[in-house]
Amino acid sequence: MKIQQIRNATIRIECAGKHFLIDPWFQKKGTGMSAPSPDPEKAKIPSPTTELPFSVEQIMAGIDAMIVTHIHPDHFDPETAAMLDKSIPVFAVNEETKSQIEGFGYTSVMVLKDEGTDFDGVVLIRTEAMHGESPDQAAGPVCGIILQAAEEPVLYVAGDTVYYKGVERALEQYRPDVVVLNACGAELMGLGRLIMGAEDVLNVCEAAPNATIIASHMDAVNHATVTRAELRDFLRKHGKDGHVLIPEDGECLEFSGM
Repeated sequence: MKIQQIRNATIRIECAGKHFLIDPWFQKKGTGMSAPSPDPEKAKIPSPTTELPFSVEQIMAGIDAMIVTHIHPDHFDPETAAMLDKSIPVFAVNEETKSQIEGFGYTSVMVLKDEGTDFDGVVLIRTEAMHGESPDQAAGPVCGIILQAAEEPVLYVAGDTVYYKGVERALEQYRPDVVVLNACGAELMGLGRLIMGAEDVLNVCEAAPNATIIASHMDAVNHATVTRAELRDFLRKHGKDGHVLIPEDGECLEFSGM
């Protein structure tokens, strides 16, 4: 299995010979929206705050399917949707998102299922996620994904979620070997924290002591509250720096089969 950090929550996954792209976001640096951050200075900065590490053509080369955990401006926006081959199979969090993606012109859109969907030997399972600190303040429906395949590590991509009982249930039920966390602690004015921050990552380390943790969704949006450097420092102070990988954009990690 190979997992390549592209930018923000966009990652490439190679599993059992299939190539998946999670939450493609290909806008150029500084051409997207400025999220209403509680920090007035950050609120002026347009996202994305970094460029893509490779061309869109390089990122998309060989992709067999895309997975869209939700449609937000920093996960799958109309501009990015317009750039890509509309015949690529797409897996969506729910029927509403499926309809939105079909509205972008995509012709092969499927809804992820809690019981799993077999895609040429790779089973994709939808998991719970809470995009905010409470159901009442969540920023819309979102999901995580489990990827399972013969002789491959079990991968859990938690998605845009805080650490809560739903994440605990996924960790306990599937016992993943590798866990990808969106971990920049992004906050929105009026909604508070939307995804995991440093404390949440620490909680996952303690809940899944045998898993390799990967911190994604870093250093790319204006409403982030945790940087890669700050997360490394926090984990070092808590003795967990060897438990968590924090890849740079473009970096590829490889994991042996189980």
